[in-house]
Amino acid sequence: MEKDKYVEGIKELRALIKSGKYNKCPCPKVKCEWHGNCFECVMIHRVRQEHVPNCMQPMLQKKIKEIAKIAEMVAEPKPLTPGEYWDYVREVAPKEED
Repeated sequence: MEKDKYVEGIKELRALIKSGKYNKCPCPKVKCEWHGNCFECVMIHRVRQEHVPNCMQPMLQKKIKEIAKIAEMVAEPKPLTPGEYWDYVREVAPKEED
């Protein structure tokens, strides 16, 4: 890749960030304590390595489905954590204010 093309790509990413078009958290787990705090959410998922954050799963599932087709396999989505679990967390272990 040429340096100029790389710089143009960076400029496009900066413009995308500045536009605010994708600032809203797309995660369906709206009751999650970290909903909307992408930095902490991604850090938690990276450290625990249990699964990929929900906002990244559609992208990953698309890629895995393509690989699964080649291996003649089927990929199934994991069910979401029930919202009442987060209600219970707030009840028995409320978040301490910073």
